[in-house]
Amino acid sequence: MALIAMLLVEALPAQEHRRYVLKWNDEFDAETLDKRVWSKVWRSEANWAVHMTSDERLYGLEDGDLVLRGMVNDFLPNDKAPYLTGGVWSRYKKSFGFGRIEVRAKFDVAQGFWPAIWMLPETNNALDWPYGGEIDIMEHFRDNPFVNQTVHSNYTVNLGQRNRPSQVAYPAYKVGDYNTYAMERFHDSLVFFVNGEHTLNYPRFRKGNNGQFPFSQHDFYLILDAQLGYDRSPSVDESKLPVELRIDYVRYYEVDTKTDAIPEPKEYQQFTKNKKKYRKTVFNAKETFDNPDEYRIVVKCGKATISGNAVWAQNTLRQLVDEQGMIANLEVHDWATCPYRGISLEKYEKKLTFKDLNRLLEVMALYKLNYLQWNGAGYCSEEESNQLRECAHDLGIAIVPELSAIPNADIIDFEDLEETSASNRVFLHNASKNGGWLFLRGRIEDELEVMMAFAERYWQGGNAGKTEEEAGSRLANFEEKMTICRERFEHGLTR
Repeated sequence: MALIAMLLVEALPAQEHRRYVLKWNDEFDAETLDKRVWSKVWRSEANWAVHMTSDERLYGLEDGDLVLRGMVNDFLPNDKAPYLTGGVWSRYKKSFGFGRIEVRAKFDVAQGFWPAIWMLPETNNALDWPYGGEIDIMEHFRDNPFVNQTVHSNYTVNLGQRNRPSQVAYPAYKVGDYNTYAMERFHDSLVFFVNGEHTLNYPRFRKGNNGQFPFSQHDFYLILDAQLGYDRSPSVDESKLPVELRIDYVRYYEVDTKTDAIPEPKEYQQFTKNKKKYRKTVFNAKETFDNPDEYRIVVKCGKATISGNAVWAQNTLRQLVDEQGMIANLEVHDWATCPYRGISLEKYEKKLTFKDLNRLLEVMALYKLNYLQWNGAGYCSEEESNQLRECAHDLGIAIVPELSAIPNADIIDFEDLEETSASNRVFLHNASKNGGWLFLRGRIEDELEVMMAFAERYWQGGNAGKTEEEAGSRLANFEEKMTICRERFEHGLTR
């Protein structure tokens, strides 16, 4: 352990001399939140999101700050949560590669208030938490005179290896004032700072075995939230409410490659015969298309470059990465042959809960389906319905109450049983060039397969507008793709 400590100290100057260039920033000086980057966090069962709401009273842009609040819920009678909190994230909109994330912020101190600045990976579902990693740039609990800066992974959570190397630091901060919290991410380490002072270096250790260092494999998105209540501080001091987390700015810097290069460690390369470890995704803004649904993916040595419709490209990429996180060199150029690709719940045989609908939106996004006909009926509260609509918008899905909202669209309904599989019947069904609605009933055993087949046929290479003899040109690899997708969705999806 003494040797490890000595090596870490010796490594610090190598990290600190990096030369950076500012690549992106949000100073929160506008009158409204930039929705191209930020979305409100929706409520979930995760302990950090149990009180989240989209109500505007929990959000504000004041004096050049983004303000996120925590309050007693005495103004939304239909919401049974005792407290309401605000949070924003950049998921599905903006993610960050190697470089430095810097956030200047201040927060109130109160029993039960849990302000946090942290990051999760934009990654495929085969690497859900904690396998994809979590980076906590700043968390604060109770009235502690310090903040927490923490690293989570399979190695620290499931294997319990929290001290080899140390996963957490407890640096002091200026109470009641603005502080600058920063994290630098490299192929081989995470480095943390508070007010310019180095606080923690978390290295790639023993070649990153057992999921110890997943932090070089994906880009990460940012979360800013002001939660109330947590298992380390279950009671909330209501006399101190409301409380605020104020963000002065968020800035992202990349290493200036003209003056400084970061070589990738040789042991990071993990080769198989045909596939390589999926490492990261970058967006090529220089290539654009007239069709808003069109996109291109080029994968070389585990690095994916996407252009065009980033949402659809990323969802296709999620299907191409296998369960071991491997991907082959490939190029995909695809576009929708029709503008409307909808799922209808008009004939669904049971009322859907918030959880059911949330999962359905995930499936639709993966398959690049862009319309959901749902009139709001079910077991969802008004707050949950609003969250679902906002989530759908972020995923590129429009929710409409009636089928008449989309004229001249095809209808595919499987009310009558047939011997052929549902997926084959989708491909053999004549397709409208305007698009179509697939009716779900809640009793088709292979519903995921039907949805996937429906999605495939309305894209270039599908059979929209073609004859039955030409139908289903994408079925060649359909079974392989379904094997991957079915296993992921049968285990449930988490955001």
